[in-house]
Amino acid sequence: MDEVEARTSGEVRLGPGTLYGTLKRLEEEGLISETDDRPDLDDDPRRRYYGVTATGAAALTDEAEHLRALVAIAEGKNILKVR
Repeated sequence: MDEVEARTSGEVRLGPGTLYGTLKRLEEEGLISETDDRPDLDDDPRRRYYGVTATGAAALTDEAEHLRALVAIAEGKNILKVR
């Protein structure tokens, strides 16, 4: 939750229900899976870590390409300023 808030400069805040519900759904859909890999930190042993599966990586690539196409359309229509 803290990382999402930090990465979005506070614009996105996730509550525990939203975060854990989303993790559960992503795992059920085979997009992520729990991993035994842990960082070399002295962290809480109850903390769970997840990794993106091959299916998840493919879905992520597809979604990024879809978003890229939408941005290109918006830029072509002068909805967005080209940076």
